[in-house]
Amino acid sequence: MIYIIITASIFSECEIRKNKYIRCINNLNEIIKENSIDCHIIIVENNGVRQTYLDNLNCKVYYTNNNINIHTTNKGHKELQDIIDCIQYFKIQDSDFIVKMTGRYFLHQDSKFIHELKNNVTEYDAIIRYGSCFFNPKNINRNNDDCCTGLIGMTCHYIKLIEPTGETHPIEKDWAKITHIMNKKRICHLHYLGIDVCPLDKDDYSI
Repeated sequence: MIYIIITASIFSECEIRKNKYIRCINNLNEIIKENSIDCHIIIVENNGVRQTYLDNLNCKVYYTNNNINIHTTNKGHKELQDIIDCIQYFKIQDSDFIVKMTGRYFLHQDSKFIHELKNNVTEYDAIIRYGSCFFNPKNINRNNDDCCTGLIGMTCHYIKLIEPTGETHPIEKDWAKITHIMNKKRICHLHYLGIDVCPLDKDDYSI
């Protein structure tokens, strides 16, 4: 089974952030329907159980307290714990394939990632774009020690093995590192994902 877990964090009343979440998640829903991909879509939000506009987006919504209870400035650590909590709550199996997507990122209609997810997912343990998307989006890391976690797919078993290295260590490197123990033939390395990203709330750009 395929699970698409959309990460979100509503920590203030921000109309720009709200509009991005609504636009991007609705767009994802449409693309999944158009491609007839059989999957479960889950939004995970990490500021406690309450009613939010996410409840109206035709997805399952799971609320954690990780943004409140985990005392770290590394947002990636909290996000990973959100994914682990979803795995436990929804009883996702080790063999299931999980797509992690940042809820503020806008997926393209012709996304290469979606093409692979639809047509070849059973052949892979990971669908990934290596290289940092924070500072130089055109930089594809040939050493495979960094990756973009704004849109990434991985078999549940391997996600459960990811361990954050440290407070200041980019979580993206920990996601990339776990692929080093995979069979290389079961890794789909995409140079272009087909998604607009805005890491660190910078202007949108495509990778």
